[in-house]
Amino acid sequence: MQPEPGLRERLFGRFEGLRFDEIEQRWPEESLRWRRRDPDFGPEGGETLREFYERCVTSAARLAARHPGQSIALVSHGGVLDCLYRAATRLELQAPRTWQVGNATLNRLLHTPQGFMLVGWSDDAHLARPALDELS
Repeated sequence: MQPEPGLRERLFGRFEGLRFDEIEQRWPEESLRWRRRDPDFGPEGGETLREFYERCVTSAARLAARHPGQSIALVSHGGVLDCLYRAATRLELQAPRTWQVGNATLNRLLHTPQGFMLVGWSDDAHLARPALDELS
């Protein structure tokens, strides 16, 4: 296992640690830009959505390129997974999310010289099976 800083969650600057309603109350205009997925908006001290996307996709592509023909596992948070899904499906950053980013699910991507391709998403079949210690 090797930590990859490029796959950390988005840096939200002054929004960090606050609830949605607190952000909306303190900074209504910024909150609106954030909720509308403005790619060039970043809270003070944070990343824009575009910067975050580029960081995530570039880091994942770099890791995949180091292991041609091999399978690798990346473990990350929902925002990173959202970026990788968009890269693999060629969806714009502003497009509303219509797919699940499930907890402990498996998301499969194929990396080629042309970029990522979606193979499978939000597979949770392994969660429905009993654990090995439950079988005895």
